[in-house]
Amino acid sequence: MSRAWALFKAHPYIGNVVGYTTLFASADLIQQRVLGGGRPATGASRPGDSPQPDSSTVGIDWSQTAKVALVGFCFHANFNYHWLRGLERLLPGGGFRRITLKVGLDQLIAAPATISAFFIGLSILERKDDPLEDWRGKFWTSYKGVDIRHNKDRKVHRKEPKSQDIYLRLLVKLYRFLARRSNAPFNKVVLRRLFMSKTNRPPLSVSSLIRKMRLAGRENRTAVVVGTITDDVRIQDIPKLKVCALRVTDGARRRILKAGGEILTFDQLALAAPKGQGTVLLSGRRKAREVYRHFGKAPGTPHSHSKPYIRSKGRKFERARGRRASRGYKN
Repeated sequence: MSRAWALFKAHPYIGNVVGYTTLFASADLIQQRVLGGGRPATGASRPGDSPQPDSSTVGIDWSQTAKVALVGFCFHANFNYHWLRGLERLLPGGGFRRITLKVGLDQLIAAPATISAFFIGLSILERKDDPLEDWRGKFWTSYKGVDIRHNKDRKVHRKEPKSQDIYLRLLVKLYRFLARRSNAPFNKVVLRRLFMSKTNRPPLSVSSLIRKMRLAGRENRTAVVVGTITDDVRIQDIPKLKVCALRVTDGARRRILKAGGEILTFDQLALAAPKGQGTVLLSGRRKAREVYRHFGKAPGTPHSHSKPYIRSKGRKFERARGRRASRGYKN
């Protein structure tokens, strides 16, 4: 221990680098243990794996800790070392006025630089689409030293699908690779839609598909639907279509193939169009579900068109309620 202390005193730069790296890694580990920011402590890590026993090391996201330590090692240790030495050369000695000036310069120059470097550097290492997202949301509170309550924070940003369907997860693995290795936005959009829940991947009917593919400039293109294509018996004649979807109902599949069309899976599409060339991304209406009819202003209030939840459609149940005095009240 004494030798290490003597080494750090003889070489303050080495001591500064080791100290900042250890400090950043330790702070992240403490935060994960206290706030539960790591992976779940029990359960299988992959679909099909047997659950692992609980231990003190399970639940720690070591990848995140390594990234935090790397930011401290690469930027903060070097910047703070040279910044403080330069500040001491610029304003040597002590005294109330000099110390106040040093603190003021440190807060005006060094603090914004180190806070910005931490959030932006961590976002770059995590390969986020927008490296400035965390910086915009957390810089000002961190700079002021204000800690807001986090017990109700809920950042809805999926990094993988909730479903344990192995075929869906294989497609995610494929398009994650394509999105990383190619600069085509098509693969990033498909990957993000593969993460979505079923309510955010609404089905698309054959009639809507035909109507959207008849628009100008979409001839001889492949319609890509990250969801289900359903049949529509109201349509008598179906043109020749080339589609790619996660699922196609039996009726829709039979009619598309009978018309001379072609149906691709997403792994076949990755081979035919790895950058999405010659494709059109389509999706169904997300608000087409019946439940959306009940959303909005309360039923019965002026200018409300929301559908009420009722027990019956009889004379005494929500018939002209709010518009006639004999039916509850009148506005």
